[in-house]
Amino acid sequence: MNGQNGKDKPPSRILLRKFLTFLIFSFVVSLLSIVEVPKSVPEYREGDIALKNVKAKQDTYVPEMGITLKKDEIVIREGERVKEEHLRKLSALRFREEETSRLPKQLALLTTLFFFVTSILHEFAEKNIKKYHITQKDLIFALSLTVFLLTLIKALSVLINSFVPSLYRDLIYASPLFLYGMMLRIVLFSEVTFVFSSIVPLFIYFMSHDVTFTVFAFFSSVLAAFFARHCENRNTVLKAGVYSSVIANFLILLLSTLSEGESENIIIRMGLVFFSGISSSFLTLGLLPMVENLFDYTTDIRLLELANLEHPLLEQMMVNAPGTYHHSIIVGNLCKAAAEKIGAHPLLARVGAYYHDIGKLRMPHYYIENRQGFEDAHKNLTPNMSALIILSHVKEGAELAEKYRLGKKIKDIIQQHHGTSLCAYFFSRAKENENPDLHVIEEKDFRYPGPKPQTKEAGIVMLADQVEASSRVLEDPTPKRIENHVQKIIENVFLDGQLDECELTLKDLYAIQKSFTSILTAMFHHRVEYPERKDYAGPDNRQSEKDKNGQKVDKKHHGRIISLFRN
Repeated sequence: MNGQNGKDKPPSRILLRKFLTFLIFSFVVSLLSIVEVPKSVPEYREGDIALKNVKAKQDTYVPEMGITLKKDEIVIREGERVKEEHLRKLSALRFREEETSRLPKQLALLTTLFFFVTSILHEFAEKNIKKYHITQKDLIFALSLTVFLLTLIKALSVLINSFVPSLYRDLIYASPLFLYGMMLRIVLFSEVTFVFSSIVPLFIYFMSHDVTFTVFAFFSSVLAAFFARHCENRNTVLKAGVYSSVIANFLILLLSTLSEGESENIIIRMGLVFFSGISSSFLTLGLLPMVENLFDYTTDIRLLELANLEHPLLEQMMVNAPGTYHHSIIVGNLCKAAAEKIGAHPLLARVGAYYHDIGKLRMPHYYIENRQGFEDAHKNLTPNMSALIILSHVKEGAELAEKYRLGKKIKDIIQQHHGTSLCAYFFSRAKENENPDLHVIEEKDFRYPGPKPQTKEAGIVMLADQVEASSRVLEDPTPKRIENHVQKIIENVFLDGQLDECELTLKDLYAIQKSFTSILTAMFHHRVEYPERKDYAGPDNRQSEKDKNGQKVDKKHHGRIISLFRN
């Protein structure tokens, strides 16, 4: 178990990688925020007819021209004849646009701002939010997803400003904002989703300069994450998009009520929000397989696919290593129940248990559960060689996990489910035959390579594996004997230090023990001994020789069938 109260200080190279990651991200987002394509202020001459409405995108003050414009103030309307006053205001807008397009200074300022905001929030979350565990890979994924979302919003903004700039403040709600919360929650977890959903609105504001849209972006991401939190099938993603967009439309109504001038095209805006929810769902479904392969993530949807007992590896195990297959299924049930009791990930624990012993497929008959009908394969081997074969199933399992792309989470459980525990049977045999003058038997040669379990799920699989395997040798498995046996196994694993590096607490271990005991007691329950029927016709003499339709029953036919079984 992890006895540390804080998080270990990361080495300097990890800090440097984070620094560079945030810096590159901030630079890219700054570019997206300040680059305007195309220029929004058209060129007119006095007397021309305006082809579209021209608005001030932000508060504009040009003292040299004596021009002051408020944000969203209409400078000239579509179809209006251009006058000298219009030209002066358009010149002011063009001057301000050229001023804001001075990239180097603005780029430096925004990059610095974004860098400090993202890095400080990330460090704060790492040190103060207990469940905020994020690797460099997770960080790169989250920031890449942020850039992807902002690029989509920017592209949509350019299209709107090019063709229908007057509807910009409505059409921008077609952006797939719900995609962000869904993807982060499905791939990572809620704490990371909330932290990054809090950062993204800052970037969106600098791109859109729209407070209402910025507030909406935050809530839409959080809503999508909430409805996608138990994503165990692809329908959940579609439902998350629908439910999020429906609730988000109530937010649109509220914001339009609070903001002046926001209710002109409210129906269009609400329809676009619903479209955004649906399109975000389909985008998420399309991107998930790519993300799983590119970043080697194992989502709940992928875990459900792996839980299918028709998976090629499980089918191979059922045919070639039936004892291991049966053991793995029972261990999976034990793990699922225990994980539910302690608030771990039941699906991950169950699927990890299904595949934890796939390494035994290479040489199945060297393992006692698959030895039916075969002589002892270890009979003519030295204890050292036998131990080497047994210990190798962890390495073989990890290789099969890579080959079949089971994902890092499953591979980690395979590598950690024995930790650095001792292969006690062959070690004791080796010690019995030890000749100190020729060769000293060292315990380290009979221990698994590790690492020890790093997660609750891996720790649960380790305990369930040992409890299930050892419970098979129990004589007269009464409830009390089962309880004592489970307690003893868990104590031995704990005292051997195998749980030092995972987050299982003593309270968790007690709950796991109770869960295992309950299931094993049900498995080993005693049945009532049924008396053997002495005379087949005896009990049936009380029955009518006619069936319920009034027709005679041919009892001779039944008698012939029974005689076949007796012979």
